[in-house]
Amino acid sequence: MKTKILLFALVILIPMFTIQCSKSDDDSGQTNGNLSVKITDAPSDDSNIQAIFVTVAGVKVNGISVEGFQKQTVKISDLHSGQTQVLFTGDVEVDTYSNISLVLDYDKDVTGNAPGCYVVDKTNVKHNLYASSSASAEIKLDKSFVVTSSGTTNLVIDFDLRKSIIYNENSTASNKYKFVTDAELKNSLRVVLQEKSGEIKGKASNNFSNSELFVYAYRKNQFNATTETQAQGSSNVMFAKAVSSAKVNADGTYKLTFLEEGDYEIQVASYGHYSSTGKLTFKGMVTANSIISGLVMNNISVSGNVSIDLNFNITVLP
Repeated sequence: MKTKILLFALVILIPMFTIQCSKSDDDSGQTNGNLSVKITDAPSDDSNIQAIFVTVAGVKVNGISVEGFQKQTVKISDLHSGQTQVLFTGDVEVDTYSNISLVLDYDKDVTGNAPGCYVVDKTNVKHNLYASSSASAEIKLDKSFVVTSSGTTNLVIDFDLRKSIIYNENSTASNKYKFVTDAELKNSLRVVLQEKSGEIKGKASNNFSNSELFVYAYRKNQFNATTETQAQGSSNVMFAKAVSSAKVNADGTYKLTFLEEGDYEIQVASYGHYSSTGKLTFKGMVTANSIISGLVMNNISVSGNVSIDLNFNITVLP
């Protein structure tokens, strides 16, 4: 009789144990979601720069380091016009996050050589970029994003080289480039959700062989010609409030990528031939008109995963 009771109890308990284990497995599977973090850049306007490298020693979300990140030295100057490099792909806790941070190693690159962040000029001289006594810097970027148990959350960090690196002609031969101040460096980076970003691309149809053209994307009504065409801040950065920028290629083409959803205006600036420092000489703003029906230069609506063609004619070139 006791044997029958014991067998009966086991028959009941085994399915219950199986169900409980399955429930635990399901619960644990829902605590983590997948996060992908990529990096891209808006290009420098310095012709003397051959390459720019930054060493990323860590990635944090809400101040907590992600597990499984491996230190990388990134040739960031190659990552323009929509090109990216993956910094991290892995599981993080399912949650709503408010910020992401990059930890830069100024001291050592991924191979252990100094420095960790540097410019290589066209004479192959390395210029150490960090300007402070600290060996590293943590750049915190405010951005709300959600990681769920299904799918992947894709973040892209845009490192604007034009805003973040300055040239100091009076410095030593091997230290003529440096990062801007910490506050300005933070403002040189932005983070977007990839699926909620779009791009604006096109072509300038006129001959501009005697000038170098750059296009700048601003949030609608945020461009002020008086202030934006002047050097601003401690590091004398022009077009400081531009969301992104791109050089117009010799064939007239350009591309502005990873623009967050919203309304933008496109401004075009003309630069003269490179000065002895390698920097372009600002000549003035270009008067340009869209030749795409239904689109005007100062009111472009960008949606996620949409590419907008904006070709323009140059009517006044400084």
